[in-house]
Amino acid sequence: MIDWREKPRVLIVDDDDEFIADLKVLLSSEFEVSGVTGTRQAKELLAAYRPDCLLLDLNMPIHFGTDPDKEGLSFLEHIRGLAAFGPSGDIPVIVLTARQKVDFLAVANEYGITTLYSKPPDIKRLKTSIWDLVTDVNEGVS
Repeated sequence: MIDWREKPRVLIVDDDDEFIADLKVLLSSEFEVSGVTGTRQAKELLAAYRPDCLLLDLNMPIHFGTDPDKEGLSFLEHIRGLAAFGPSGDIPVIVLTARQKVDFLAVANEYGITTLYSKPPDIKRLKTSIWDLVTDVNEGVS
């Protein structure tokens, strides 16, 4: 739950250090941003950091799954099953991917992904999406 006197928390999970660093700079004026380079580190940070929104790459080194092209989805499936996050997954997820062909509707329905952007994302649209998601999740919170 967001304390509206503070910036919403965004967690970036991507295996590209430079991409994470660039996004941190571009998003930090409006959000508290943390980033990790793999799903193992993301799982460790998730409970303590409690992000309001997750920015997730699909293609990463394997930890939860068997296919590096779908490691982000394997991680998402894992966290959706954790009691702390509930089956509905109270953390909105935006996928950022360099992959050209992703069947977004199938992926969104199966994994509860809200939005998908190709890399590099349009930062203004990304910021708007994050704000819309954290506002929707916490609608009615005072």
